[in-house]
Amino acid sequence: MHLPLHEYILASVGSVALACLSVRLVVSRLASVYKFFFFYVLVDLIQTSEPFWLRFGSNWYGHIFLITEGIMLCLYVLIVFELYSVLFKELKGIARLAQRFTAFALVASVAIALALRTVLPQPRSVIEVFFYFESAVILSLAAFILLITAFVVYYPVPLYRNVVIYSMGYAVYFLSKAALLFLNNAGNSAWIRLWSTLALVVSIATVGFWTVFLNRAGEQRTIVVGRRWADSTAQQQILKRLNELNESLARARGK
Repeated sequence: MHLPLHEYILASVGSVALACLSVRLVVSRLASVYKFFFFYVLVDLIQTSEPFWLRFGSNWYGHIFLITEGIMLCLYVLIVFELYSVLFKELKGIARLAQRFTAFALVASVAIALALRTVLPQPRSVIEVFFYFESAVILSLAAFILLITAFVVYYPVPLYRNVVIYSMGYAVYFLSKAALLFLNNAGNSAWIRLWSTLALVVSIATVGFWTVFLNRAGEQRTIVVGRRWADSTAQQQILKRLNELNESLARARGK
């Protein structure tokens, strides 16, 4: 059992891209800033390069795929929390509220998946069971990633350039993964191979984007993405209301 030739080519390109990104993060000292993201890149490199050091379709291949996929699933959650921390660095009250809502949504999504499993067709293998529960977590996180993206686009909060690049790239990367899992669980084999290839292309393009644009200077340079069309007075009013909300949440937490 072998992967199609074009997927071997994409896997090799993806492995090289991930290796370059990991080196870039270390050299620019960003690995210590975005710890969970860096760890995710290393685990993804192991999984992407797997066809080159294990026979595709073998038992060991399946075991290592499940282990790395399980680790990556945990890292998806931690990366979203990390995104909250870096985006809301000056708005800790809002960051804590967002993290609590995310944790609640994840627990609820798994509980709903457990309840629905009794009435839906039963998965036929261990990997299908894993994908079934993974999709519930992924869909919940996808909703929050879209909210993060909407926040960056709407609110005129000064953000480090790296944070914008990191969050925007991750939104594209993660949503392509969510779409692939949805098709996989829908059982539409005619679309799974096509979308798997497209998801690999998106993944490689996003990793290349991060490798080129993430750098140490991006930790000092700040930019404003949201409300670029609004005048400075409107921007200041929005920021004032946002800071007031953050202070209220921080005070409520302190009580």
